[in-house]
Amino acid sequence: MPELPEVEAARRAVEEHCCGKRITKAIIGDDDKVIEGVSPAELQKALVGKRVVAAHRKGKNMWLELDTPPFPSFQFGMTGAVYIKGVSVTKYKR
Repeated sequence: MPELPEVEAARRAVEEHCCGKRITKAIIGDDDKVIEGVSPAELQKALVGKRVVAAHRKGKNMWLELDTPPFPSFQFGMTGAVYIKGVSVTKYKR
């Protein structure tokens, strides 16, 4: 289960590698327990082309501030993670 340091590491990785860049591709899972009220295709269309302004976190929740809405949010739950193309995943020792 991701703990607060893992979520903060994800936020920092997004901040370091994504801020100021445009979203060129979004892979959206078709899961109505994760995405409510919008289809994966609609969400993908809404995200592609937006510029990442900032990454924010409160507890295990992280959200992206984009140049215009929507501002996608992520709840890391039991197995959540963020993968950034070309950036190695941080490994944690417990």
